[in-house]
Amino acid sequence: ITISDPEYPHRLTECDDAPILLYYKGNADLNCSRVVNIVGTRKCTTYGQDMVRRFIADLKSCCPQVLIVSGLAYGVDIHAHREALANGYPTVGVLAHGLDQIYPYRHRDTAAEMLSHGGLLTEFMTQTNADKPNFVRRNRIVAGMADATVIVESAAKGGGLITAEIAQSYGRSVFAFPGHVSAEYSKGCNNL
Repeated sequence: ITISDPEYPHRLTECDDAPILLYYKGNADLNCSRVVNIVGTRKCTTYGQDMVRRFIADLKSCCPQVLIVSGLAYGVDIHAHREALANGYPTVGVLAHGLDQIYPYRHRDTAAEMLSHGGLLTEFMTQTNADKPNFVRRNRIVAGMADATVIVESAAKGGGLITAEIAQSYGRSVFAFPGHVSAEYSKGCNNL
């Protein structure tokens, strides 16, 4: 999908660093009337899983037409995708590599289900590995294609906070679930 294509995520075109070309597999409307990304730590606790489950269920009851976006990573991301599917929401995973692979590999079954109830999106060509710098590049797409960023759990530093910072720089809304003041994976959210 090129940046001039009507299927290109129009919210992303508002961002100065939007990719000119995206690769997409799936059936979700990338320009759904409401798009929310849900991100956080890869070391999601039971509290974080419960917050993702409750938030998506509550969102579904008051706003049935939403596209849920995340990064298909361990922790909060994969829980967001799975809960979106369980609640009948389309969900798109933004990848830090080409469409010819799934990283992490253990998420391949969820990714396969997402192809018929959402999709997979990336700016990387096939045979591009999931190298560390690609994750920050991926995060700008996650932030840029959504109306709002929801951070469920985050340590004092982490990818979720990078996504939040990028979203704020784009003028998008950022929300964070608070946690216990001494909880390691609530420090970033509490700081926000």
